Amino acid sequence: MKVQLRPTGIIALRSLPQSKMRTALRHAPPTALIGAIAYPLLHISGERDETVYEKKTYKSKANSVVGLFRWVTIKTEVKPKLYGSLLKINTIYRGNAQTAVTSFPFAVIYGEREGSLTAAYIIDEDALSESPYTQRDLERAAWGITRLGSRESVVSVEDVEVGKTEVHQAEKVRTAYAFPYKGIIDIRGGSGVLQTVVDWRSGIGDYSSAPRVVMFYPEGTVEVSGRLSVAELGGEVVILAP
Repeated sequence: MKVQLRPTGIIALRSLPQSKMRTALRHAPPTALIGAIAYPLLHISGERDETVYEKKTYKSKANSVVGLFRWVTIKTEVKPKLYGSLLKINTIYRGNAQTAVTSFPFAVIYGEREGSLTAAYIIDEDALSESPYTQRDLERAAWGITRLGSRESVVSVEDVEVGKTEVHQAEKVRTAYAFPYKGIIDIRGGSGVLQTVVDWRSGIGDYSSAPRVVMFYPEGTVEVSGRLSVAELGGEVVILAP
């Protein structure tokens, strides 16, 4: 399933949701893509809780739908720029007004209204058949995506495309979608950004000790060679994790 998203101008992607001072991510990680579709999907089944409390830790409710997806990734048609805004904070302490200045780093796409983001969700049909959801529910949820990342990241869904695909092996492909760097022998014909993100397959919510995976985010289309697991979506190629 491919979901074309148009940002309103800001994409805020903090590497750690609980912190305002840590490094921001330049591109949307798979965890943000799962969270984006999980919120409307959970509303379809009447589950409106955003977090659950397990083993003395609050976790995202999105963790309950992670198993529906075999792989998720994104294609970015614009080049995001990182900005760290300065914020002035006013507080009252023992009757006296105090001010302080802090920073809020986040990835920003300014003025790129002609650009778009395309999220690709490879759905595990066996897991879907054992869940309370249907393919129609996933399609409805895709149309219901309203943000990608933090609350500042408002997006509108321009198109949702659903179809069948099969995962097969390949040695050389061209792709514009972000892919896992592990197992890659060579990348030619373009450039991109390496970014370490949480491996969502281990669960979503508690990121303190979660394993990470290095992803390559192409700027345009690149030629990739290696021992690749790939799926074709509407004439485009998505590389899956080995």
